[in-house]
Amino acid sequence: MHFNKAAMCALLSACLLAAGCAKIPDKLISPIVKIEQAIKDNTEHYILRFNAGIQNENSSTALMNVTGAVSFVDPDGSTMIMSIPFELPVILPLETGIIELTKTYPENEIMPLVILLGSDKEKLLKDKGVERSFFDDKIVKLEISGYKKDDIRDVLKDKLNEKN
Repeated sequence: MHFNKAAMCALLSACLLAAGCAKIPDKLISPIVKIEQAIKDNTEHYILRFNAGIQNENSSTALMNVTGAVSFVDPDGSTMIMSIPFELPVILPLETGIIELTKTYPENEIMPLVILLGSDKEKLLKDKGVERSFFDDKIVKLEISGYKKDDIRDVLKDKLNEKN
């Protein structure tokens, strides 16, 4: 059997390139959103609490200074309802980073999201809040805007040197 050296080199290069590329999280794990009314200084506000995980599927690459946004869009994807920025300092290899966001909004900013979640102001007040989990990927999206890749050995060496 005769092997073409150029084809073997191309295949080897592709394998090395694929092995060196870090996979970046592209979906949210178990997202949960809760919206509750709050009265502050005699003014009606709404507190949004959002929790979800994002998985680092790399076995030797830590993702550092991960920034991005969780976006809510209408089901056909044409209209952005709300986007909430987040930052995570580090997600270690094969670990899940936890996004925990709490923000306060006026009624006019939160109600489009309440409606997207299948509720309205009357139901929200009667039920003392709206809580939803396990969203359709079409209405809640993860957008990563920045990150740094570090080999886990380098991260551990740096931590060890900090202690000494």
